[in-house]
Amino acid sequence: MRAVYKHWHEVLAAEFFGADHALHSTVLYVDTEIERDLMVRHGIAAGLAETVADELIWHDYERPLFCRIQRACVSWVRSGSAGPPPSLPVLALSVLAATRMASTDGMLKTNFYGRWVQLFGEQPHSYRANKLQSAFLDVAAMWEELDTWLNDTGGLYGASTVSTDEHYWKIGFPISQALVRGSDRQILTRFFAATRLRPHNPNEVSGRELLRRLRVWTAGRDRHLSPLLMAELANTADMGETLITKLLRRLADDWDGTLHEPERGHRRRALGLRLMVTDRGRRLEWLAEAICGLPETEVGLLGGRTFTLRKEYGDVYDGLESLHPSPQQLAHGLRLEGDALVLEWAPEEVVLLRMHPHLGEWVSTEYFEPGEQHWILAAESAVGEVRSMVSALGGRTLREAAAPVPGWKLFKGVRAINGRAFTRALDRGGAHAHVLEPQVRQHADLSGGLRIASEYRAGSGVAGHYLRGGAPDLLLPASESPDGRVEILLDGHTEKLRADPRVPFPLCLIPLDEGEHQVGTAQSSQVFTLHDGLHEGLPPGTGMLGYQCETTAQRELTDTDAPRTTIRGAYAPESIRLPRTELVRGSVLEALLIDPHGGVKRAKQPSVPIWMASRLPKDTHGPCLEVEVPAGYAWLIYRTTARWSVRPLAAAADIPAPAPSYDDYAWAYAVLSASDRSHTPPWLDYVAAAQVITRKQGT
Repeated sequence: MRAVYKHWHEVLAAEFFGADHALHSTVLYVDTEIERDLMVRHGIAAGLAETVADELIWHDYERPLFCRIQRACVSWVRSGSAGPPPSLPVLALSVLAATRMASTDGMLKTNFYGRWVQLFGEQPHSYRANKLQSAFLDVAAMWEELDTWLNDTGGLYGASTVSTDEHYWKIGFPISQALVRGSDRQILTRFFAATRLRPHNPNEVSGRELLRRLRVWTAGRDRHLSPLLMAELANTADMGETLITKLLRRLADDWDGTLHEPERGHRRRALGLRLMVTDRGRRLEWLAEAICGLPETEVGLLGGRTFTLRKEYGDVYDGLESLHPSPQQLAHGLRLEGDALVLEWAPEEVVLLRMHPHLGEWVSTEYFEPGEQHWILAAESAVGEVRSMVSALGGRTLREAAAPVPGWKLFKGVRAINGRAFTRALDRGGAHAHVLEPQVRQHADLSGGLRIASEYRAGSGVAGHYLRGGAPDLLLPASESPDGRVEILLDGHTEKLRADPRVPFPLCLIPLDEGEHQVGTAQSSQVFTLHDGLHEGLPPGTGMLGYQCETTAQRELTDTDAPRTTIRGAYAPESIRLPRTELVRGSVLEALLIDPHGGVKRAKQPSVPIWMASRLPKDTHGPCLEVEVPAGYAWLIYRTTARWSVRPLAAAADIPAPAPSYDDYAWAYAVLSASDRSHTPPWLDYVAAAQVITRKQGT
């Protein structure tokens, strides 16, 4: 092989498969600008096309066109496959051809071979042109060899993004590399963070779902992605796996959770901020999900305040309570940066929210879940379209309210329970129709239903227990079949459904007997049980295990069939009454109990039991503060770094009227600290009584 070919190979190997690419996705992207830059920086005398052409066997009919390069690849394998394969200049040239695919010079933008032949300076349909096209099968084999080598080396030279599809098997390899240039990869790490993808995609978000989210992320905003990638986003069909969906999935699976910032000395973790609507829609907060391995860190506004984040209950960070979302932040975005972490909110006119499973508040989410309750936060400019869109869903729970930030509206009770109305709303489209789009699934799942009990047995594989007649809905995976049908298995029986995967299939329409049922597809299924009701009594098998004892109990649990005395449990008399316990977040700085007669009791963090303290690090506390409430107390008042809050300890009708003494100043100041945190009549009575005391003190 000629010296210039070897020079190109060394340059490409260092540029795209060097040490800085280890354990990160690598894309062999070469366009005209990059080719010229590499030639100038490394003093290469000839371009890729001229260099590769000099290695081809043009006039020997018995030998393949790429014979010399193929022999070099065989020798490379025999010598242990050290470093990238010798085919790199050929592969880079094929990517260069793919980047030139456009409807110009009388060629269609899909005409890869026309651009491939054009690079070599050959005339279309000539002998050499036909030989170049027929020999591309060998180039495809070289792409497969590169993909195998990258996977076999375990990411030492980078993680492979080489992909193709069944329609364009040979030319799909270079096209997959031409879709995403280096700058696109940097921007896509921001997209993965903004869509709150976890490192290495443990939830197996599909390529089609990533494509849907990327379209939403780029809708109406210039994210500075390359024109070729943007064209692919616009033109890719929604059915089946395509080059772009496979490439996005590989990039997501290889993403390590950091931003690609070549200008920085180290990589920073990144995640998208969420919006949280609390206090029944009266307050708006920023929410940051905790990063694995980063229990505490600092972030700050550019040139402004700094916030210390600490991991708390629900796998979220505490510390952003004092940063109140403003109209400017919602409209233009928010970025919090630290040495280890970057949190970012991408501006949106319409924000979809769903109830958080641990926090019990409404939190922004990436996709609509049919059958579940949602809230929508809409800017004034989008209110009209959102109102029309959600009204088309039908339902009786929809209502509008003022948002806790000026210039925005809250739509509460947004729910899709009518499949036809939901489909019509989606098909109608519009600038904000993406808000109603469900997740594109790869696996069957269950949603809704009249659940009577959760399943707590680890490894049981049971999704839940439901009331008979209230079976859950089946969320279908996207169909890969040309006829749009999905093959469903229910208790061993197969049925093909022409169903829209966006709309859940109601299993309650099928008469099912009491007991266990399995439903799904051949690739994924769910098990659930149906019951006619909750049956009082002990579960079967209760009392079969215990601790046998004579004078003292044994340490190991054994079967209780033996006629020995056995401890099987404990009996608590009805006369024993356990104290009431209230839970508040562990970040609470101060908590006070208030009674009607002027009494104030300060709540303290319970001490950790000795048997537990000996097994935990020093000064360890749980995620919650447990407040024991003695009889007679009516209100719990507590303070965080951001505000005071108040919580009733009984139903409004059961709270006694306030009757403090004229000198219960501590009681009055405690009540007035949280005077505006509740507007219920009982609390307003307490606030009025406290104001009377403070006025008397002033006189």
